Parts: sequence; structure tokens; C-alpha cells
Amino acid sequence: MAGDKNVEKEYKRLLKERDRLVDELQKLKKRYESGELNEEAYKRNRYDIERQIVEVMDRITQLKFLLGVSD
Repeated sequence: MAGDKNVEKEYKRLLKERDRLVDELQKLKKRYESGELNEEAYKRNRYDIERQIVEVMDRITQLKFLLGVSD
């Protein structure tokens, strides 16, 4: 079914997005630890990235159910 292919495509895209966000979070931490960012900016940016990760993970969980994917 075409719908299944679209779901699978979106699932793979979201996995890549999750990985990108985790990398972004790690880079942010390094910038903070090096003194490039102050604590306020670090916390604000970390919160934004973490919120995006939660949203992506929620969607991944939904698509895993639709695809019948298990951990």
C-alpha cells in the first residue's frame, strides 16, 4: 500500500531528525562548557531542543505502532 510506504518514509525521516537533534544537543553542551554560551542561553536552547526531541519521539512511537515495529 502507498500509505504504508509513506508511513515508513516518515518514520525514517523522524529517526534522522531525532539523531540530528541529539547531535545538536551535544554540540550545545560543548559550547556551554567551553564558555561560548552563558547559562541562561544554554538552558533556554537546551529546553527548546529537548522539547523538539520529545515531539519527534512521540511521533516515532505512533509510527512504530502503525508499522508494527518493536524495539
